[in-house]
Amino acid sequence: MSESVGKKELTGIAGSVQALFSSAAPVAVPSEEASTPTAVEPTVVEVPAFEVPPSEPEVSEAPVVTPQEDHVSPSVGVPPVPNDEERGPLDLAVDAYLAGELDAVGAIRALADSFLAQKAVDPIAKAVGRLAAAAGIPRDESVYAVAESIMSPPVLGRLARRMGSERDETRRKENFLACRVIGEKMAVAIRNDLADSTDRLARRIHYDALIGMGDASRYVIEGMVADENRFLVRNGVAILGEIGGDRAVELVTSALANPDARVRREALLALAKLGDEESGQLVVGFLDDPSDEVKLAAAVASGELKVERSLKALIAMLDGSKDPDTSLPLIRALGQIGDPGAVVSIEKHAVRSFFSKPRIDVRIAAYRALNLIGTPHARRLLNQAVSDKDPEVKDAVKSMLNMR
Repeated sequence: MSESVGKKELTGIAGSVQALFSSAAPVAVPSEEASTPTAVEPTVVEVPAFEVPPSEPEVSEAPVVTPQEDHVSPSVGVPPVPNDEERGPLDLAVDAYLAGELDAVGAIRALADSFLAQKAVDPIAKAVGRLAAAAGIPRDESVYAVAESIMSPPVLGRLARRMGSERDETRRKENFLACRVIGEKMAVAIRNDLADSTDRLARRIHYDALIGMGDASRYVIEGMVADENRFLVRNGVAILGEIGGDRAVELVTSALANPDARVRREALLALAKLGDEESGQLVVGFLDDPSDEVKLAAAVASGELKVERSLKALIAMLDGSKDPDTSLPLIRALGQIGDPGAVVSIEKHAVRSFFSKPRIDVRIAAYRALNLIGTPHARRLLNQAVSDKDPEVKDAVKSMLNMR
């Protein structure tokens, strides 16, 4: 084809792409008579719902994107892979499409295919997230179809990874919307990323994304609790503690038998959030767990569920505690249970003496617990604290007593 004919037929975003890469690789527009190159259709391998892929999924070969019958994608030269902060050719193609230039669809698909050939899924993941969010809820199926045409498990896996590292609040909200639009396939991708995630903030972002997806992610979340991967079980239990549901208590309770102490701890904290009173009897049995973290979580759950049977064990734990970080949740739990038998033990952590100078936050927690129990002796201690030498303690107690 002559150069003049090529320039005449190359319009819209395809022309922009040609201009961007004219020095590296020319854009050839096939004529109507041009024969379509023979390509072997790849076998699409479905990732099982709960299979944990490698943390950095590899794309072994570039899949062939079959164009729609009424559209022939232009052949685009191999574009350079942009840095995360750069706006590359795929960004520009998505910009053009979202601005109403429908011819840009061909460039989007061709560029995505080219990036896949380079095993560079970051630009594609970014494009899928933008397009899915633009499809919105209720979903614009025509826009979503473009996103879906360049979507694959490795791409969604990279989108999940990008989402977990996103710190910009506006882009994070856009990612959450994209998750809701994509649905269960995105929930599986997030689940796979959670399988070996050690970043606490990334886990929190993923939790929020799965929670925001509602019913679309519930099947995936419930499946996490039954997985052999302890990280997935722990994450699934934590999320169920927040979203609840008909099977939440049953699934969380089953995790109490897990040999991993971190899973048992998370299950106890989840039961505390779910507030199931019948679970309280199970909680008591973990107050003598071999793991100190599990015992402390059982104490927290005992307080939230107001398990009176745990009183004696909690008092013994508090009396033997020399660590303020351990004493704090124990004091709170005893205050929630509200039994007068705990007043003497709590008092030791509230009142300063020559031999004991409890930490300020522990003292305030102790006075709050005494206020909840409300015996005459507890009230006297509160009234004395109104003139405490520490201004933080004094102000906190005044607030408890509705004093100015």
